[in-house]
This record gives sequence, structure tokens and C-alpha cells, in this order.
Amino acid sequence: MLALTVGTFARIRQWAGGRSLWLDEVLIADNLVQRGFIDLVREPLLHSQAAPVLWLWLERLCVELFGTSERSLRIIPLLAGLAALGLTFLLARQVLPRVLVPIPVVVVALHPQLIYYSNEVKQYSMDVVVVLVLILMSFRIPARPVDGPALRRLAAAGVVAIWLSHASIFALTGVSVVLVLRAVLQRDLRRAVRVALVLSPWLVSLAISYVAVLRPLTQNQPLSDFWAYTFPTSALDLPAWFVRRWYDLAGAPLRLTVRVVGLALLVYGLVRLSRGAGRRTALLWAAVPAAMLAAAVSAYPFANRLVLWLVPLAAITMAAALPHQLRQGGTRWLVVGIVALTVTFAPAASAGLRLTTTTQEVEELRPLLFRFAQERLPGDLVYVEVATRDAFEYYAEQTGVSRDGVILFDQRKGVGACDDLPALNAGRFATERVWVISSHRLTATKRLGTIEDILARIRTVTREIRHLSDTQADAWLFDPSTGAQTPTQVGERNPERCLTVIRSAR
Repeated sequence: MLALTVGTFARIRQWAGGRSLWLDEVLIADNLVQRGFIDLVREPLLHSQAAPVLWLWLERLCVELFGTSERSLRIIPLLAGLAALGLTFLLARQVLPRVLVPIPVVVVALHPQLIYYSNEVKQYSMDVVVVLVLILMSFRIPARPVDGPALRRLAAAGVVAIWLSHASIFALTGVSVVLVLRAVLQRDLRRAVRVALVLSPWLVSLAISYVAVLRPLTQNQPLSDFWAYTFPTSALDLPAWFVRRWYDLAGAPLRLTVRVVGLALLVYGLVRLSRGAGRRTALLWAAVPAAMLAAAVSAYPFANRLVLWLVPLAAITMAAALPHQLRQGGTRWLVVGIVALTVTFAPAASAGLRLTTTTQEVEELRPLLFRFAQERLPGDLVYVEVATRDAFEYYAEQTGVSRDGVILFDQRKGVGACDDLPALNAGRFATERVWVISSHRLTATKRLGTIEDILARIRTVTREIRHLSDTQADAWLFDPSTGAQTPTQVGERNPERCLTVIRSAR
């Protein structure tokens, strides 16, 4: 199909572009490059990162075989992204009339977030693959008997999936509940017990994984703080939280332009799908209630990239909202449905099409540092902004940047009013040539301020003479010998934002 071809090309095009790792990728890549297979499991990952064990090992295998380049680190996400295309096609054929199958395939093939995460050193594209595989395997389990080879294969796959994708927990939980409840509703309790026993190995695998790997993640405070906004604040907040979650999901990861219209199509499609393929509809959506329950108790975020696997399910379900036979009145609804789907998905599809010709860049620090290494003179000081620290240290050796004379910006410790001038003088901005490098823009700027705030305060004691720039990566050169302004008490103007410098420990 044309859509599969275009989607495949877009994903390979992004991978071939070889863009720089941005901060989130650097934080996980530092673990993959510096640690061996055993060390990736024996201790918690550096930089408050979290990823499934088998995914980490697959990434580490790529490092062993192909080196530490960006393309090497992104081979597994790319393969997963390509597999998700074919799996969506297979899944759509199982639940939709054939005439509607191309719709979800087109949506998934051109979905910009699915394309993007096929080229990011993160496990989210693997989540999509694992969830879709588990759903397809559950489709193969006949209503009777349900304790045959297909069920045992699902149980065996679940044992492995637990270690490959955190999202597999929700798919396995939901599918298992549906299969057991099916027997219970048929008043066959003996069969329900047999089904539960056959599926139990994945629960054992989950218990081992929790003790060995997952339990430390529950104590990862930085991760908990980052995702806290996605959890309900109390039991009374649950109804409003449910609405907020789905409205936010309509924006990301679903990328529905008109969110209310898109969600209405999703609900209507779910109703129509349940009428035409009730048993498979329950299995198709089984992971969603499990994931929402985990989010409701603040155990796992039901948000954004962590539920990227929701995109193919939603695309298939929304396609079901369209009539596949033109009976009386069917033409009118077909036109209305096509218009609604077009309005909802066209901007996202357009963005996906652009990714077939251009590489989506995030923070291009690597090429910037190559240019910087050529222009830096002996004796030049280098100040690295706090949010750029990890990416700078990851790329410094690769790009030939010497760490001599490198100093780090940090947030000011303590509370109360402050004065930037001592820090500016201590940093020798008023007396020497100094480079300032920034690639990741701070989101928590209460104490330190934005990079623009920092540069404004630096310019009070020196003068900017050079600016190197790439996508979301900049290097400014300051030289007071060219004529500086009169120093001012900057801290008095903005007492809550102080410039502090610390020397690098490396």
C-alpha cells in the first residue's frame, strides 16, 4: 500500500538524517554507552532514567555491534516504528471491514509523533509494538476452548513482554481480565479458573521484574514529580481528572486538531465497533482501563508519549465510525464522517508528510560544538548553562572540545535576595574572553531565569562579539576588551534570580 510505503520512507528518512541526541536521549544514552549488560540492571540508571531491561539490552547490543553513533542508538526504535506499521494493518483487518482498513493505516503511517519516536533513543515505539502484538495474539484465542495452544503462546509472550515494555503490563492485565470474564459470564467457572492458571506465568514474571527492577522506580522522586500533573489530586477530583486526561490525550499523543470532534468520533466509533466486533473490541481496548486505573492511583502516568500505543487503537476505532455500506442515508453520514476525519487528522498528516523530505531536529549541539572547537582560542573560558551540562559532557570528547577552562552554571543555593555582580566577577566575565553555551532551554526558571535573563545580566559587565547558532543550540562569545558597559547591581533588579557559577568536577 502507498501509505505503508510513505510511512516507511518517513521513518527511514528521519533515522538517516542522524540528528544530534537531545537532552532526554543523552540521559539514557549515557547509561547505554558507559555500562555493560549486567550493570544496566544491577544498579538504578543514572540521571533518574527508567527503561525496560530487554530494551536496554537490545540497545546495548547495538552499541556493541555498531558503535555509539546516533544511528546505532536509534536502530531499535526504528525497527519498532516500522513494525508498528505492519501490525496496525494486521490489526485493522481483524476488526474493520476491508474498505475501512486503509484509514487507520494512513493515520499511523503519517502520524508525526509515531514517526518522531521511531527516531528517538527511548522505548516508546517498542511499547506500541508490544501492545499490538499482545492484542493480535489474544484475537487468536477462540471462545471455546480457551485453554489451548493460542492461550499458552500468549502467556509465554507475556513472560517476555514484561521485560521489554512497561506498557505490556496494562495489555496483559486487560486481556487476561477479558478472557477470564468471558468464561465467567458464560457460567463456566472451571474454564475461568483454567484460563487464569494458564495465564499466571506472566504474573510471576511481573513479580520478579518488580522486585528486581520496577520497585526502585516507585521511589524515583524526580520522575514522580515530573508526572505529578497527570494524576488526580483526590478521589473527588476523579471525574474532572478523567475529562482532563482525555482532552489532553486528544492533543498528545493522538494529535486531533479539533479535540471535541475527534473525541466524539472516537466514542461513536467505539460504539459501532462493539456492535460489529464486540469480543475483539473488548480485547482491542482492554489495556486502556488498566492503564487508567494505574494512573488514578498515581502508579503510572496515562499521558502523552507513555501511551503512544493508544494511537493505533484510536485510529482503528475512529475509522469504525464511518459506514462501509451505502444504505439509505449512508451517503450523507459518509460525507460528514470523512469531512470530520479530514479536519481532525489533516494537519497531523500534513506534518507527517513533511517528514519525508526533512529531518526533524530538536537540539543540534553536536554540530555546534564542532564549530565551537574550531573557533575557541587557547585560554578562552567556557560556561555551560545548567540544563546543557549533561549533553555537553556527552558530546565534548566526540567533538574535540577540551574540558580545560570549562565552568558550569548552576542554580543559586539558599533563599533570599542576591547580587549577580560578585558571581559575574568571580566568573571573570569582566576581565577575560568567555563563551556561554546553551542547548536545552530551562523549564524551571524561578531561581536562575531563562538563558535570555542570564545573557542580559552578563552583558552588564562585558560585550558580546560572536554568536554561533544551530537548532536550539547556541554559543555566545563575550570579550570585555572590546569595550564593556558600566557594571550594575543586577541582583537588585531581580532578587529572585541569581547567576551562580561552579567549576566542573570533571
